Amino acid sequence: MPYSFLLRLLPTETPPHLYRATVHNADGTHEAFLLLTPDPPSVHLTDARGNPSGGLRMSLADGTVARTDAEPQEAHPALTTEDFMTVAAHLLTQHRRQGRPPGEVCRVFA
Repeated sequence: MPYSFLLRLLPTETPPHLYRATVHNADGTHEAFLLLTPDPPSVHLTDARGNPSGGLRMSLADGTVARTDAEPQEAHPALTTEDFMTVAAHLLTQHRRQGRPPGEVCRVFA
């Protein structure tokens, strides 16, 4: 089953950094927004304005995904937990490798 995603950094003046994610999977095309926070390095599922939404967070420190009670959980989140984990892990990996927020992250899995 083909699977791909594209993350693009949206213009912001200062951290945190907002990304638009486009995910193509067996269920169709899905758009979501992710926020990369530098201290501590983590990725949050957000709305288009960068407000945490969906209750998911991945930490760079240990790679764990947590549901946060402080963030509202949507009835129909933009990404499944599995999709969020995949996209967030690749974003955090590129951030660690480059030492800065990447402008774009694209992955295609056959």
